[in-house]
Amino acid sequence: SIKKKKKKSADTEMSKEEAEEKAVKEKQRGKRQQRSVFVLCAVVMGRPYDTPPYIPEALAALSKHSFEQRASMGVRDEVKRVCSEFKRTHTDNWEAHKKQFTQEQLEALEDVVSTPHYYA
Repeated sequence: SIKKKKKKSADTEMSKEEAEEKAVKEKQRGKRQQRSVFVLCAVVMGRPYDTPPYIPEALAALSKHSFEQRASMGVRDEVKRVCSEFKRTHTDNWEAHKKQFTQEQLEALEDVVSTPHYYA
């Protein structure tokens, strides 16, 4: 019974160490995600009135972060701000810009930019 108690305490110690390691890894993941998202935001905002070929893919990648549960609110808010700003700056000639997007990319952008319906 003493061996079992020692084994249980060793298991709990390992669990604490594992929990700390997991928390450190999650914090590192969050920092990497934030840096990556902010770089993509800068890329999108760098061309405010035209749509180079890489922008639709960048916006689609960004849109994934706006609904991710593990993403910080700062990341989600920045993604929504950048997508809204992109849509605002491209409204004058939207029909021409829209042709550069695939259907999935357009839907991803609309999901971020559109306001959610209360009853949906």
